[in-house]
Amino acid sequence: MKTDDSPGLLHERQLDASPPGSDRHLVVVGGGTAGWMSAATLKRRLKCRVTVVESARVPPIGVGEATIPAIVDWIENMGIDEDDFIRRTGATYKLAIRFDHWVTPQHRYWHPFGICGSPIDGVDLIHTWQRGVHQGWLPADSKYTDYSFQRELCELGRGPRAPGQPSLAHNYAFHLDAGKLAAFLQEVAVSEGVQHVVADVRGAIRDERGNIQSLSLDGQTAVAGDLFIDCSGFASVLIEQEMQSEWIDWSEQLICDRAVTLRRSRNEPGNDAQPAIELPPFTISTGMNAGWSWQIPLHENTGCGYVFSSAHISDEDARDELIDLVGGDAETAETRTVPMRVGMRPTSWVGNCVSIGLSAGFVEPLESTGIFLVQRALDELVDCLPAAVSTCVFDKRSCDTQAFHARMTEVYAQVRDFVLMHYVVSQRRDTAFWTDAATVALPDSLAMLLDEYTSTGRVRLPQRDPTFLDVNHHCILSPAGVQPGPLPGSRAPQPGTIDFLEHIRSTHAQIARRLPTHALLIDAIHP
Repeated sequence: MKTDDSPGLLHERQLDASPPGSDRHLVVVGGGTAGWMSAATLKRRLKCRVTVVESARVPPIGVGEATIPAIVDWIENMGIDEDDFIRRTGATYKLAIRFDHWVTPQHRYWHPFGICGSPIDGVDLIHTWQRGVHQGWLPADSKYTDYSFQRELCELGRGPRAPGQPSLAHNYAFHLDAGKLAAFLQEVAVSEGVQHVVADVRGAIRDERGNIQSLSLDGQTAVAGDLFIDCSGFASVLIEQEMQSEWIDWSEQLICDRAVTLRRSRNEPGNDAQPAIELPPFTISTGMNAGWSWQIPLHENTGCGYVFSSAHISDEDARDELIDLVGGDAETAETRTVPMRVGMRPTSWVGNCVSIGLSAGFVEPLESTGIFLVQRALDELVDCLPAAVSTCVFDKRSCDTQAFHARMTEVYAQVRDFVLMHYVVSQRRDTAFWTDAATVALPDSLAMLLDEYTSTGRVRLPQRDPTFLDVNHHCILSPAGVQPGPLPGSRAPQPGTIDFLEHIRSTHAQIARRLPTHALLIDAIHP
């Protein structure tokens, strides 16, 4: 840490006398998805000057990245045309995640977006479905997600809309090319007026209150600012190295700590693990010997990766196992292995420095929450700033940092619990990894959720804007045999219930079959 009391720097300015709006200067450290999304969003919403300081020495991972439906809100709020977004980011639609070999080897289940069917008597369909299976008036092999429109589209390989038409699926997201996404976000941000500085940050100059005044750059003039956003990833060059914010480690609960990634051409022949659908509108998550793999279908290629525990498998063996699954030549396949730091900062806003993205926290990408956590942090940041941003000093005296910390801690904790839940309800014990992953000590929050779910049928959700709703929990717990209690009695179905359930399925199938295949839709959007 360095301090500088020379005149003319930030703390000597008469901040409250500044012209409104454009006089406030936000400095974002780090590019990539988190940095450029932060820059574009804050420039649009706060109407102030924004500069991105980005190192030229940090290579992008450059694999596929999946999202959840919140990304659609961001696209709409930024005024971006959806088809243009798809073209520019090499995107495809994502309607669900298919989980293979998670509950047991050879087992398969779906986690689709949106609701399953329709509530009956004001409660989720799962209770009627569970009673039907238990009492025998629904087939024993019936699934809760049989009543999901998105799952029907996935099974048939259909897109959610016809070209030039709105989506018939109300909840959907995208698979994105991470490199193209970062470039597109940069273009959006620059078009909004964001300035771009390419340089390495060598340190920060801080004022007498501990706030950052300016950044010392390698070979360039220092950059002064009022609010600094740390999007430097795991390096955390400001929030940790300068502001000494604590990191809470979650690796004793989520034991995967590395990932190996590769790309496959869209038309490259694979092996039996590859789906028969030409361009799946879903992510494939496969349980492996020491973790799980993802396959994210993009317009031109498929992004693949293996999230694994280094305590249970070597980097080389993980690479071989991934190639065996997705196909490719082990001798020539270009792979990259990256470490993962699982946990979060309970204090991610210190003084005038806010960490967003990997510098703030990380939960393995099993449920595609990486970009969402950036979006959510930006929303909470703007909400916790004073109404008159142009006349505030960005520190604890003028901003509701406590609310920000409480909200983001709750968000990260729910994401952690939801991801961990996949492991602890798994019945796999065929490798040491699955035994260890399923028998970790549970956070109190997850233990209470599972206890209440099995005893009352209710899902304990955060009071404020939960990331995952009741239906999401049903989709993960039901396939593993964890049912919402209490068990149904012997009451017969109400008249018309069976016909209503069959109507849901037949209507979904009819609509889905009228839609084009996902491959035809995406090829029509891409010139």
